[in-house]
Amino acid sequence: MSEQLVFYAVFLSQILLISFYYPRQIVGRMKRLRETHPPSAYPKLYPRPAEYYTRSRRNYGRWNLVVLLLGFSILAALWLFSESGVWAYNIAIGYFFLQLIPALSLDLSFLREFKLMRKVDSRRKASLSPRRLSDFVPPLLGGAALITYLAFVFFVFYVQQFDFPWFGGYWNVVGVTFMNLCFGAILLWSVYGRKLNPHQAYEDRVAQITKLVRILLFISIAATVFVALTVTLAAWELRNLQPIAVSLYFQLLAVISFQAYRIDQANFEVYKEDPLSASPGKGIAG
Repeated sequence: MSEQLVFYAVFLSQILLISFYYPRQIVGRMKRLRETHPPSAYPKLYPRPAEYYTRSRRNYGRWNLVVLLLGFSILAALWLFSESGVWAYNIAIGYFFLQLIPALSLDLSFLREFKLMRKVDSRRKASLSPRRLSDFVPPLLGGAALITYLAFVFFVFYVQQFDFPWFGGYWNVVGVTFMNLCFGAILLWSVYGRKLNPHQAYEDRVAQITKLVRILLFISIAATVFVALTVTLAAWELRNLQPIAVSLYFQLLAVISFQAYRIDQANFEVYKEDPLSASPGKGIAG
């Protein structure tokens, strides 16, 4: 099987995974959340009218359907024109960013929900337990991310000596370093910044921060390895494999990032009218 057919199969997987499977999972969780934790019993979970959440869930599904159909159209065009080179590489990247639009829109809607929750409940709740970034960083995973970054720096220094005309040189280090600094800023804000959800239980916030740290560390490792792999393929004159690599990389990012939507052990008792008098419980299973 040629690399062209392999790319078509991998790109089809990207379409189905990111624009069909995961959106379907998210919509299903939203429905189960509404069924198992209705507004009548958990009023603080729904600062807007019930029709808004039905419409929002429907719009999210429709946007993903549009992106899904567009993906099939792109794949058909690539097949007809037998394209798997630079065009395929750029199309895979552009389509991935298009696939992100519904998810980013959903995340922004969550942020607006939290703002409304704060307006409804102006009380500020804070834990007296001090939080440190080191409490949330798994030593093995953090060490792996650091070693991967340092190995990448040495890798760039090694490749630089060959004077490849296409090689970006030390700008690769600058880009990867900037990415990790952005991740670090997000983590610092998550640990020490204001709590977005005013009703969130302290244990749930700790679990959320821990999950975010793991996700960002995995993404840091994956992104650094991907940049090194792209340079290696170019150096070995295997650029025809880059479209396959980039599509697989985007699917890996999707698998990692989807963990942020899991709410398996969330405590929804805090969204009741009087959470102090309620017994502790668990959220829906994802």
